[in-house]
Amino acid sequence: MVAKRKESEMGTLQMDSSERRIVAVDNAVRAVEAYLPFVVTLEADMGGMFALRIDLGTRGNVDDLQWYFGIAGGTTTIASGLHLDARPVEVAGWITEQARRADSPAISDLVR
Repeated sequence: MVAKRKESEMGTLQMDSSERRIVAVDNAVRAVEAYLPFVVTLEADMGGMFALRIDLGTRGNVDDLQWYFGIAGGTTTIASGLHLDARPVEVAGWITEQARRADSPAISDLVR
């Protein structure tokens, strides 16, 4: 997907609202990733938002403007109640706890 951009009168490119949303989500995901105590893979979520998500292996993810944790390919989804502007360390703590509860492959090397 190529984000549409508008050229302002001064000749500089401006992001449209959907592109700003994508950038905001991507930045939030990267900030949360820095606080997680395990390695994750960042990948584009092609399910509609085209933004990064955190992939915890086969059992978890984070998506949307509220943080969610999906289990078993999304057959079970847990809403955090935390929104995009939540403190990254708080979101990372919530994700870590959900990963532990779901026995995510991403945390297999962590001491419990």
